[in-house]
Amino acid sequence: MTIPQERRGSGQVRRGSVPMDRRNSGAGNLPPTSPEESTPLKPRGKESKFVAKPQDKFSGNEKENVFVQLEVFGDPVPKVEWFKGFKDLSMEGQRFKTWTDGETNTAILGIENLKQEDEGSYKCVLNNGGGEVEHEFNIYVTVEGGMDFRAMLMKRKKPQKKVVVEKYEWIEEPVDRKVKQGACDEVSFTAKLSHKGKKAKWYVRNQECYKGAKYAFVVDDDVFTLIIKNPEVNDAGRYSCVIRECNDLTTRASLEVDSPDPQYGFEKKLDKKKHGKTKRKLKLKCKTDNPDTKVKWYKNGKEIKLSDTKFLIKNEAGEQTLEIKEAELEDSGTYTCKIEEFGKEGESETSCEVVIGEFPHKFTSELKPKECVEDDQVVFSIDCEQEDAEVEWMKDGVPIIPDGKRVQIVKDGKKRKLIINGCKLEDAGNIAVKTNADESSADLGVKYNNGFVKGMREFKQCVEREKIIFNCEVKDPDAPVDFFLNGEPIVPDGEHIEVVNLGNGKHQLIINKAEMGDNGTITAKTPSNRGDEIIESKSQFTVIKGEEPPKMGDVAPVTGVAKKQCNMTIPYKVEGEKQSDLEIFVEKDGKLLKIGKDINLTVHGDRIQLDVINPKREKSGVYKVVMKNAQGQDERDIMVNIMDVPTPPQTVKVTDVFQDNCVVNWSPPRDNGGTEIKKYIVEALDVSAGTGAWTEVAQTPGGNDRAIKVEHLIPNHKYRFRVRAANKIGPSDPAEMGGDDILMRDPWDIPDPCGQPNIDDWGPDFAEMTWKPPESDGGAPITHYVIEVKEKNMNQWVEGKHLSAKEVQEMGGMIKGRQDGLVEGCEYQFRIRAVNKGGPSEPGPPSTPMIAKTRFLPPHLKGDGMYDITLKKGRPIRYDIWFGGEPAPSVEWLREGRTLMSDKDTSIELYSKNAIYTEKNTVLSIPRADRVRDTGLYTIKLTCEAGTFEASGRVNVLDVPTKCRRLVPDEVRAEHIKLSWLPPEDDGGTPITNYLVRYMDIDSGEWVTACTTGGTSAVAKGLKPGHLYQFEVSAINKEGQSEPIFTGDPILAENPYKPPSQPGEPKITDFDNKSVTLRWEKPRDDGGRPITHYVIQKKDKFGGWFDALVTDSTNCEAKIDELEARVPGLSEGKWYQFRVIAVNKAGESDPSPHTKPHLCRHKNLSPSIDKGQASSKKVRVKRTAVWQIKCRGEPPPTFTWTHPHDGEIRNSENFSILHDEYQGGATTTLVIHKSRVSDAGTYILEATNRNGKEKVELDLIVLDNIPECECDMYRSGNKQCSCTHSYTGERRGLSALSALTEDSEAPSEMASLRRDAHSSASLDDAQIPRSRFMRARSEAPKTILRETRGDATTITNIQPASHYAKLDLDAIETGTGPRLRRRGTVTFGSTLPIRSFQTEIVRTFKDDRDYQPDTLKFFKTPSCVWFDTPYRTLSRSSRTRASSRFVRL
Repeated sequence: MTIPQERRGSGQVRRGSVPMDRRNSGAGNLPPTSPEESTPLKPRGKESKFVAKPQDKFSGNEKENVFVQLEVFGDPVPKVEWFKGFKDLSMEGQRFKTWTDGETNTAILGIENLKQEDEGSYKCVLNNGGGEVEHEFNIYVTVEGGMDFRAMLMKRKKPQKKVVVEKYEWIEEPVDRKVKQGACDEVSFTAKLSHKGKKAKWYVRNQECYKGAKYAFVVDDDVFTLIIKNPEVNDAGRYSCVIRECNDLTTRASLEVDSPDPQYGFEKKLDKKKHGKTKRKLKLKCKTDNPDTKVKWYKNGKEIKLSDTKFLIKNEAGEQTLEIKEAELEDSGTYTCKIEEFGKEGESETSCEVVIGEFPHKFTSELKPKECVEDDQVVFSIDCEQEDAEVEWMKDGVPIIPDGKRVQIVKDGKKRKLIINGCKLEDAGNIAVKTNADESSADLGVKYNNGFVKGMREFKQCVEREKIIFNCEVKDPDAPVDFFLNGEPIVPDGEHIEVVNLGNGKHQLIINKAEMGDNGTITAKTPSNRGDEIIESKSQFTVIKGEEPPKMGDVAPVTGVAKKQCNMTIPYKVEGEKQSDLEIFVEKDGKLLKIGKDINLTVHGDRIQLDVINPKREKSGVYKVVMKNAQGQDERDIMVNIMDVPTPPQTVKVTDVFQDNCVVNWSPPRDNGGTEIKKYIVEALDVSAGTGAWTEVAQTPGGNDRAIKVEHLIPNHKYRFRVRAANKIGPSDPAEMGGDDILMRDPWDIPDPCGQPNIDDWGPDFAEMTWKPPESDGGAPITHYVIEVKEKNMNQWVEGKHLSAKEVQEMGGMIKGRQDGLVEGCEYQFRIRAVNKGGPSEPGPPSTPMIAKTRFLPPHLKGDGMYDITLKKGRPIRYDIWFGGEPAPSVEWLREGRTLMSDKDTSIELYSKNAIYTEKNTVLSIPRADRVRDTGLYTIKLTCEAGTFEASGRVNVLDVPTKCRRLVPDEVRAEHIKLSWLPPEDDGGTPITNYLVRYMDIDSGEWVTACTTGGTSAVAKGLKPGHLYQFEVSAINKEGQSEPIFTGDPILAENPYKPPSQPGEPKITDFDNKSVTLRWEKPRDDGGRPITHYVIQKKDKFGGWFDALVTDSTNCEAKIDELEARVPGLSEGKWYQFRVIAVNKAGESDPSPHTKPHLCRHKNLSPSIDKGQASSKKVRVKRTAVWQIKCRGEPPPTFTWTHPHDGEIRNSENFSILHDEYQGGATTTLVIHKSRVSDAGTYILEATNRNGKEKVELDLIVLDNIPECECDMYRSGNKQCSCTHSYTGERRGLSALSALTEDSEAPSEMASLRRDAHSSASLDDAQIPRSRFMRARSEAPKTILRETRGDATTITNIQPASHYAKLDLDAIETGTGPRLRRRGTVTFGSTLPIRSFQTEIVRTFKDDRDYQPDTLKFFKTPSCVWFDTPYRTLSRSSRTRASSRFVRL
């Protein structure tokens, strides 16, 4: 194939031919990539186009490869298609390959093994959605050797004619036309060809145009005209003129037909002005003069979309309506209806001014507060001024949605009601009702009614070591439940005993691995919330003794009999209650025996019965029985001996043979059968008697004998012996002696006489004869035979030839010998003597007389004999043969086994020659040879008493082949048909070189050569889809071409299959943060071809669909009617959708429905709370505090909020908790309504899922408001102040406190301070301001304040009292505390960094957490010292939490 590589100076293009396989070529004009290295094109430019002047001519040599490269542009990347004429090259098999190179933005076409029929016009089509762009080019093929191979096929011995290839081209091509529908009666396209006498066809959009009402054709020699009558819009398209005879020579032109423009106007316009009210409908109407008029509505110049749910736009037979469903104030404005297109000038729009006024609704009564208990009905009622007033009911600012049963909203005239049936705790809150102009609210309170919703079962029991769970449920989810065993509190240890609060009032007592000592009465106690009343639920608990490991008893050795039975019984016991299955295994020789195949196992209450299946001797041995349960195992070895008859003795031989006795010897058997040998039995077979029966002739008294003498045998009879071994089970199979039969006789005698000789063959100097051997050899082997000869007329027998036993032949009980040295013409008789070591036998009877002469002379040919003949049809065939034989043979001619006779086509003649020996001549001649009649194997057959002689020669008459057989279409497709046939029955005598395949389009009636092939199948390509075709095939040999064979009925070119239907909607069955696993159903219809693979496509939230995975055997697994595949390569945190496409040979199916959006995330992820949202908050009293915190986790975690003082928080009038799950986590919201001072402190948020849990602490600071001049502490530092305010920071009374503390250094003031300190045992006795935390901490830890400044160190013990710490001022003043110094401890009224004082505060809380503030600010009152510090992080066990507040020491 050729690619232009450079331009020469003369303007010629350098071309070359290179192989498709890039690895085997070093040519410089290879494409930059191969099909296997194809890379996608990249976006370049805008519209689809080719490089400025792409090459339009390419050439290549036959049987080589050619490449076409075209540089393309387009954004988005265009789709590239290649055609030859109207053939899509992507459907043309493996020789045509297409690919792209993204580096050079090149589209490449490769044709492998170039053929002459590949020559012609091609085109490349680009399409990126903005229209098609084509580039046409030609490929020229140089025929190998410069000669048309089709002419070579038909070559005879005639001289070759010079082949002249004419060039066909368009002299005049049609031009593009553009018309408007109705503006002209017809439009025409004209094309002119360079040659006359050709036929052309016109096509539009690849469909043929036919003569009729729409199209007319005019042909004037070489000019072809297409006339399109009354062109309409649907006649637009690209028209092509194609000359099939000229290798699909094509020219094209486009027709564009514009539709006429209509004119529209308004028949009735909008009102100039219109008024409306809120919540009321408002309609604007106008009418156009044509129902097909398209209009658009505008408000204040902005288009109103059809998707806008506020408006309803209608067009009913030209009546245009715009309806405002529920008018609002902002709907006022100018509304315009415009005709979208083809509007009449000055009448294309109409407008209306719309004014919307609001209708106010007010209440005539107010809501009243309600108090109730659980399950009561509550009704809130209020009256409105108007019956159509719309009201909205809300709870704590959240709209109430009625369900029609428990929560009902009733509209009864002017009265509006909210009915809550079966009140629940979460219903408590502020109930409000609103109209568009009025509002009213009241509080609803709901109380608990605690008790056991579900108590424990009255009796429960379990088996030792098992787990048991006691469940109970109380109505109050916050009420504690305590468990007792026999009246004693149960303390969980986390292992043996667990107490679990499942939430929502559900509690569990779990005893893991129950022990015998756990028996007793289990009691669950909970308060009833009515005073001190306690409610109980009891369960009587019993523990049953659990099972022990099995124990097996002893078993004695077991003895069985083969083929009968072998069983054993094993006693066992298992104490305690059964808790696991009993498993039994049996092993032998380290191999586990199979139950039901090797053994049968039966388990009884206290024993095991084992039966050996089909007991055999080889199954003897040690059987190991293993019995186990969950607690342990036991095993026993059992010796099993299976007895059977012995094996046969190993050897048997006979010695000491005499006339009536002999000695039989044997060796013992290899196996005695598991028990000792009792005796041996000797049996004999009298061969001479011929009865074939074995009889017992001897028996040993014991089993240790190895030989026995057998007596009372018949002399001169032949015997065979065998021996059996017998034990108590029975006798073994016999072991028979080897060798010849035993003849009972003494070992000496002369042989018996031989039989009469029979003369079998003779000649002029020899005679061959056979005779019966002696019946007895006399007890010694025959050493030789003596032939005695007697000539006629002589009375004396003469000893002739001696034949040793090796020289004679034994044939079927007869002895064969030969006597030489006879005289031709003499008559002889013969007799035989046998000789052994005892001497010669008596002579046998003499033979019949014979004469020495030649008996037979086999038939034979003389000269060259028969030979093969190959000749052309019509030439003569002649065989001239001489032959001889004694006696004179007869002659017969045969052809393929049939006798030939003389007739009009064949002549057979016979001649004889007088001589001592027979000499004859036969002549076979055929003047004009015919292939069907005369081809075959010719045989001459000579027959006489001496034998038969045959000789053959093959005659091959050459001719053209016969017809091919059984031409059938194997595969029918839209553009090609695969044919196959059987070769001719006769190839004409010379091999078939190839087959010629032709087809005829029924429409055209012309036969066209499809291809030639050397095999018995071919593919006819280039067919027109939907056309009928007739096919013929001829066989060709060197003699010529056979008659063609035709297909039967015409064949329709169409595909038998289609792409599959769409697969089922994929489901996501598994996922992680990098992949998903999809499962989908197979398509209902595979399109008639097996589905080869599936393409899984994905798209993210902002992109389009693209291939994510092509399935194969490694990533796709069939599961009944569903398929499953894993899609990797996803990015965590992105949203994806997936769909599946099925692919068969016809192509891709429609995509399946896509999945719902999926967030790529972990499937199992422990909770991770967003610490950025989990920050502390500061809120004033009676304000709302809200935490909204996200938490990652899979599955989405559940949340528990814990109050600083009241424990777990649930929905109530003071708190609202909302949970919202999303893919990848969940969001929790805690709303604290009207914050109270008691709500301050550290809240705990705990997130939990199956993969773990996480906690976070959040501080809430509640700032109180202090009324002016109400606190003496702030006003004048009065220690007798009894207000209940807390100090939350700098206030206006702080100056008085500071002044007091600054003056307190005077000695008189210090003395007063000491007296006050002595007189007050604790701060609880003094009536001074208290902190907001009123719960006492009796076990609060100590705090040590250690201050170092220079060489002065002050250590102050601070004992916590209630919620604050008390400082012993006497210890500071007098230094009576351990190593305390008064000097330099605190400078009151000042604020300094801790690091400047080197002061360290260490708080030993219960969770061992430390707290160190940045600064300390000290103040002093007559009874205590205060310090102020910004709290940053506080321990959960300390109930004294504040930020920037005073804390009293």
